[in-house]
Amino acid sequence: MTDSLLPTLDGFVRGNYQPTTFLDRGVSLPFTTALLVGARMRLAERSGMELVIANPSGGRGFYIVPWIAMPEICSPTLHDRRLWALLAEEPVATPAAVRSATRRVLHEGYAGRAAAAAAMAAEDNRAADRTRANFLMLLRLIERTESPQEAVLPPMRDAPERLEARAKRALMRAAPQLGLESDDIATCLEEVAGALQDVGVAGDPKPARARRQVMEIETLAREVSAWAADTPAAQDSAVAAVIVEAARLTLDCCRLVLSELDSQFGDVMTLLRQWVRDAAPLRQLAARPDWLLDGWCLLCAMWRDAPEEARLSTSRDIAMLVPVLPREAETWSGMIADWDRPALLRRKVRTLEDWRTGRILSVTEGRERALALAP
Repeated sequence: MTDSLLPTLDGFVRGNYQPTTFLDRGVSLPFTTALLVGARMRLAERSGMELVIANPSGGRGFYIVPWIAMPEICSPTLHDRRLWALLAEEPVATPAAVRSATRRVLHEGYAGRAAAAAAMAAEDNRAADRTRANFLMLLRLIERTESPQEAVLPPMRDAPERLEARAKRALMRAAPQLGLESDDIATCLEEVAGALQDVGVAGDPKPARARRQVMEIETLAREVSAWAADTPAAQDSAVAAVIVEAARLTLDCCRLVLSELDSQFGDVMTLLRQWVRDAAPLRQLAARPDWLLDGWCLLCAMWRDAPEEARLSTSRDIAMLVPVLPREAETWSGMIADWDRPALLRRKVRTLEDWRTGRILSVTEGRERALALAP
């Protein structure tokens, strides 16, 4: 496969691709075409959107392809063509925008019935996460505005009709403190819930998508470590070290960002004052876990979907695709780390004649199963 692709790709810029910011790193795209596995979309300085494609030979270097040239370098699946067309309309590439476009493609049936059903379930879960975040923030407002005598019975345990009355009272009490009408405060809480729907509220017994993703990456790292310890072939290469080290950095950084997020969103009255004054910084903070976790969802699904006999080839695929955090992560988290270590470890992974062989060449079927697991 490599011999037939390289003459086409060699017409495009080739570089080491060592981004320093998340925007420069770009957004992971859930393409199903073999050549496009692991591709990222980012905004170029002069030519609009562009694709960053990993070297299909497994060697160093990435190909930088203008977005409009994507259909020229391969024969994309119908799923990928539809996704390509939708994303071409997006002014900015963000994980949320890609996820929204992907779910639309899945809804339209381009990746099969299972993936379409998973997309519908994901949308339902997202709506439920938003509703739950709104409810939990309202409970915090009730607790913040009630006297000890009024709060004898925790609002979470109160009857629905009494809880509704307590919520209305809390909104009315908060209104003069914030200089707003009670209806405006309710609207602000809904907006906050929208910003938090993917990261959720601390203490929620049913974690939202980002916190579930953190747990999935923890599971991936733990299972890869255990599998490598029992697999001699894995011990002869750096695949497990690449995956585990990249996962560890991502998890450590994400936990710090989530901790800051929970702190900023912890005091509901202070939060509402900041939100009314300028919501942009809080929205940006709430979006950071999305960028940190970008690209991991599909890798976790690939590992879950791999039978035992395919774990070695799957681990190699994952090692070549693990997201490497840019140095901007240090600014976000305040964590001092060797940000280049995962990329350096990846260079030690034995260069295959064509790393997109084996299961990766049956990528359309496999990625459709993975999309069904992680839309």
